[in-house]
Amino acid sequence: MKTFWEDACSSLKLPLSRHHYASPLTRCLQTCEMAFAGLQPAPGVENSKFKPIIKEMIRERLGIHTCDRRSTRTVIHENFPHFSFEEGFEEGDGLWVPDVRETLKEHAVRVEAFLDDLFTNGSENIVSVTAHSGTILALYAAIGHAEVKVAPGGIVPVLIKAEVI
Repeated sequence: MKTFWEDACSSLKLPLSRHHYASPLTRCLQTCEMAFAGLQPAPGVENSKFKPIIKEMIRERLGIHTCDRRSTRTVIHENFPHFSFEEGFEEGDGLWVPDVRETLKEHAVRVEAFLDDLFTNGSENIVSVTAHSGTILALYAAIGHAEVKVAPGGIVPVLIKAEVI
């Protein structure tokens, strides 16, 4: 992935995101770091320090599967000290429960809450979101996009226009 971004930035002058959001699950944090840490923007484009923000709302579907349970805030910080946490990020995983599986519709509502926050409080036109495929499917459901399968480590550009209703 990093090779893709380096090539796209240098040869195509593709603008890089200056705001990165990542699921708190370890594989997403690793992927975000491998893809974006140390990237240099195209000549003439302002560089910004890589400081991803960990967001609870973009994590994988909740419940039952232990692989979808996140580490504590302390453990995440120890392993990814250059990432920052969204305001209110709790020490323990208060969202995951062992006996109830979140539906795709519920997951889409959670992702829509992330988008609402992003459009209400964000200022960037281009952002990156590093999440698992289930969250990407929930994003498609939230925005009414056709389902597109995403391979592990895949990149899917999505253009979303926010409108005040």
